[in-house]
Amino acid sequence: MNPEELPLRDIHLPDPIGWWPPAPGWWMLAGLMLAVIAWLFWRWQQQKRAEQGLESALLELERLQRQYGTNTKDLLRELSVLLRRVAISQYGRQTVAGLTGAAWVKFLDDKAGKPLFSGKLAHLLTEIPYRPETQAETKAVLQATRQWIKLQRGKAHV
Repeated sequence: MNPEELPLRDIHLPDPIGWWPPAPGWWMLAGLMLAVIAWLFWRWQQQKRAEQGLESALLELERLQRQYGTNTKDLLRELSVLLRRVAISQYGRQTVAGLTGAAWVKFLDDKAGKPLFSGKLAHLLTEIPYRPETQAETKAVLQATRQWIKLQRGKAHV
């Protein structure tokens, strides 16, 4: 038999593979990317909220300084309350709520990364607000409180 007479057809290639629908691996990659983007957005929102809280705390500090400028006892009491509120919002109630006295001052210094409140300022924060009328220098406590709040920016929190 003559090969040219055989009923053979030329080789036909299959149609090219289309881009749609994507393979399952691409669907998983797209889902993973969406999850990562959603997580990053959530973290950004948390950080933004924490930064706004710290800015509010700094504004509150200025208000306290204006309101209680000459009343040492009340100013120190309110500064202690402000520090505790900021610490609870940044580090959680479980970590902060039970701290008193030296443990509270140590916590503040640890979270600042340097000794801001130890020494004379520890006495002003932990004892003076609970004594009868006393006068004390509050400028250093105000400055330390302001610095502590500013140092909380950018830290990993609750």
